[in-house]
Amino acid sequence: MTIQVNPIVSPRIITIPEADGDSITIQSLVNQIRNWEDNQINLAYARLLSATGKEDLGGDVYVGITAKLENAKLKFADRTSPTVCAVSGGNLVAVDANGSSMFPIESSDNVTVTISQSSSATISEGSGSAEEIQLVLDTAHGSGLWEKRRGIFK
Repeated sequence: MTIQVNPIVSPRIITIPEADGDSITIQSLVNQIRNWEDNQINLAYARLLSATGKEDLGGDVYVGITAKLENAKLKFADRTSPTVCAVSGGNLVAVDANGSSMFPIESSDNVTVTISQSSSATISEGSGSAEEIQLVLDTAHGSGLWEKRRGIFK
């Protein structure tokens, strides 16, 4: 795969050519962007992404990878017929030139993109009653309490 980058628009557009298929993994995207950034002619441009993850948790278990596009969006090349393209193997997020979150995908003709985000241990701040929180915990642990409270019995 060889990405194409338009570095002079804002946000910058990183295009996956049609010939390269209908999917890309986060690791492949990171590798290709790093190769583009390392090219002598592209050194004058600000970096396209930052990436984190892959820390070893032991026992051949690793943290997933997250790629953050910096004032850039990912685009699959236009298609002549409806096509579903996929981004998988980690998390893809994007920020604009001011650092505000934005959707990481640029629209294309006849292309629908699915992003298979992943999560491991996460911290979520929110509000909820103790009962609601307990229901979430019970559901996650498979106690069946949620189903019983809704009148669904297995």
